[in-house]
Amino acid sequence: MRSRGSTPLSAHGMMHNVITNAVRGDPYRIDTLLIFMANMAWNSSMNTMAVREMLNRKDGNGEHMIPFIVVCDAFQSETVAFADLVLPDTTYLERHDVMSMLDRPISEFDGPVDSVARSGGAADGPMQAVPRGADRTRLSLEVPGLHHARGCTQVQGLPGLRRQLPTAAGHRVPDGLARQGRAEPPARRAEPEAVGDVREDDCVFQYHMPEAMHYMRNWNREYLDFAKEKGWRQKNDPVQLAIYSDTLQSFRLAAQGKSAGRRPPENLRERIDTYFDPLPFWYAPLEEAATDLAAYPLNAITQRPMAMYHSWDSQNAWLRQIHSHNYLQVNPLTAQAAGIADGGWCWVESQWGRVRCMLRYSEAVEPGTVWTWNAIGKADGAWQLAPGADEARKGFLLNHVISEELPFDGKTISNSDPITGQAGWYDVRVRIRPAAPRSPKRRFRRSRQCPLHPACVERSPAC
Repeated sequence: MRSRGSTPLSAHGMMHNVITNAVRGDPYRIDTLLIFMANMAWNSSMNTMAVREMLNRKDGNGEHMIPFIVVCDAFQSETVAFADLVLPDTTYLERHDVMSMLDRPISEFDGPVDSVARSGGAADGPMQAVPRGADRTRLSLEVPGLHHARGCTQVQGLPGLRRQLPTAAGHRVPDGLARQGRAEPPARRAEPEAVGDVREDDCVFQYHMPEAMHYMRNWNREYLDFAKEKGWRQKNDPVQLAIYSDTLQSFRLAAQGKSAGRRPPENLRERIDTYFDPLPFWYAPLEEAATDLAAYPLNAITQRPMAMYHSWDSQNAWLRQIHSHNYLQVNPLTAQAAGIADGGWCWVESQWGRVRCMLRYSEAVEPGTVWTWNAIGKADGAWQLAPGADEARKGFLLNHVISEELPFDGKTISNSDPITGQAGWYDVRVRIRPAAPRSPKRRFRRSRQCPLHPACVERSPAC
């Protein structure tokens, strides 16, 4: 991808750039985009409206730049509308699931814990829906241990999940401890009777470590040897918090031309020399170098709603009675200086765009900062909400005023941390001003009607 060269330590790439890079053919054109439980046409993308346009963009031959889009989701998110093929997923209440040390650990201080969740129904989960859909559409999908050739699933219900997944609770080696990191392929595992039945443990298993392993585990020799033997760590060396990073320094020396081997591209050497300092240091967000800070004096940030997990809980009628839309939370002094009353409508603007929203006073917010909840604002008609629901009529999405790219060396570069590739979600600078309670409809560039009216978005000509 375009941004990998400038962020060499972003081991997993940068999800927010995937659609943009796919449309550009960077580094190559693709024929299928599979989106799994990621709302890339809405709250999981920066510059949201431009990304939605790219999902529909066609080349000179009238063919879509992304020819085939597959979306697997449990709800009718904004992204589902762009899919050529929709595969149903399940919520956590509808599937057999695994909570293990390899994913969101539930372990206690005195020993590792894993568990299997039993579903409340008989719905298929992604391990069955995705491969079945792949098999029917001739997509190639093979996951060792879970699928036969061409995606046909081997996993059937709780017993199948327990015996096939290497992280499942109850999948034990003879000493009674799950070997999470080194489970053998299913064909070579012990017979089921040697594994044990998770139902006997109420679907939860914990291994209680000797007391000698409870403390100072970052350099506890007994624990480190134990963790390596069980496959939780690759090495048994002490865990240190490095103040000086040899890894960063190696990149820096390469940028300076002081080491043998590969060198970064010429246009990125100064950037790497600056930010890959082996010692910690503070630097301003990269977006500030491309922003008139006097014209946009406020920092805008988001946080996840206290009562909601991602966008899903818009399906919960009780939670929607608590809050069905979000506000822009602003310090009273900041709001009053801009002439905006508590509960009034305002425009929050960045150099990339603007969005209309309702404002609330909050003494808990710093005068130079504004914030809102993420993912409550919805596109009208999505999530099976009634037309004109509060989420679309009053709610808003701050992503519309955030850019996924910044100007760099006469071109553009990802709006991300230069070392890790973490997206710059909290780096945008904004200003606020009053808006009429019922503003007229706005139009996008290319005269495209705003789909969010009346909480509409207007892209700036610079976008």
